Amino acid sequence: MNLPAHVKINGIKYAVVLTEKINEGAWGYADYYNSVIYIRQGISSQKQRQALIDVVVQVMMFEANLDDQCIDNSIVVPLGDMLDNVLADNKLEEMYYR
Repeated sequence: MNLPAHVKINGIKYAVVLTEKINEGAWGYADYYNSVIYIRQGISSQKQRQALIDVVVQVMMFEANLDDQCIDNSIVVPLGDMLDNVLADNKLEEMYYR
């Protein structure tokens, strides 16, 4: 599985970059001010996909000005993982390419 080169969130194009330099234990993070999403290299493609969705949820909250209320990983990670599962299990992404 290849990650997209970028994702558009609330009209802002975020570059998606694979990197080895991420805090220990983290799979991904966002640089909101430079519009870059970093995903850890060396983890499975499924974990990279899940990390991307988790970070996309974080960016969505940031762009909606909800980051100070609910950007905590105890909310974002489970919500991102559930969203990843729903999209994958139901092949919902295919709706946009018909």
